Amino acid sequence: METALCRVCDTQLKGGFTFREMMFGFRDRFNYGQCPNCQSLQILQVPANIDKYYPSYYVAFAQEIASLKRLPFLKRVFVKSRIRKKFEQGRNHELEYLKPINIMPDAHILDIGCGRGALICGLYNLGYEKVGGVDKFIPSEIDYGYGVKVQKKDLSELDSNAYDLLMMHHVLEHMDEQVKELKECYRLLKKNGVLLIRIPVIGTAWDIYQENWVQLDAPRHFVLHTLKSMNILAEKTGFVIEKTIFDSNEFQFWGSELYKKDIPLTLPDTHEWYPVNKTFSNEQIERYKQEAIKLNVEQKGDAAMFYLRKK
Repeated sequence: METALCRVCDTQLKGGFTFREMMFGFRDRFNYGQCPNCQSLQILQVPANIDKYYPSYYVAFAQEIASLKRLPFLKRVFVKSRIRKKFEQGRNHELEYLKPINIMPDAHILDIGCGRGALICGLYNLGYEKVGGVDKFIPSEIDYGYGVKVQKKDLSELDSNAYDLLMMHHVLEHMDEQVKELKECYRLLKKNGVLLIRIPVIGTAWDIYQENWVQLDAPRHFVLHTLKSMNILAEKTGFVIEKTIFDSNEFQFWGSELYKKDIPLTLPDTHEWYPVNKTFSNEQIERYKQEAIKLNVEQKGDAAMFYLRKK
């Protein structure tokens, strides 16, 4: 039987779980274990052919990118007041991640594992001109102009003390050496800088669906965290978790229900998302939405945003 140590707290993992790849319907099987200390779920061995599970049609590589448009001079002068107003209105999805810590447009922001950089382009168009991205898996660097670039680099190649905000949007769970990566993040941040991590977390959906929980996403997700494991990871790397916001949605239910029926998330020919209304009624989806809202309030949803402050 395969064995491994917890990537977070170095405890011996307890094996016994086998999860299938179901996003694309490969149905290959992978062994996972759970840490008896921090309760995180982890793949026991990263497959040597992991690239197979990130095909060219993988969602991060198929982003729609908005054209960059620099704000007119007067709007740039008053951009802080405009952003504060947008925070109050809550109308821009790009800003929902920045609002909890009141990040203003003069902040230096880096999006880690950003794919083609859709989010940083959206932020630039709102007035955040000091934005950039890094993704070591893109084919080559992307330069969108106006100083907005997605660099093809490892974090170790970037300058220290350079950023006010680092973002990882559903990236950490794909990282094998998480302590090492967060120590690099600590190095990159300025004093009192913030690392935003959005990840799936173990909650009620795991309790209900077990091997059919859609967020397992084997073998791409190496580590599925709990609140305890995230606190251990933050402490080991010099951070303090300043704020945690659960942001799960109805996907945790309808995606898992598809897996129970042995239905992949994507269609085999076009690789488009499975048409949800083919299997679920509007009433069912609405019930799932309401249940997700309830679970988020109870901190039992299957996704969360963690704001880590550099000590």
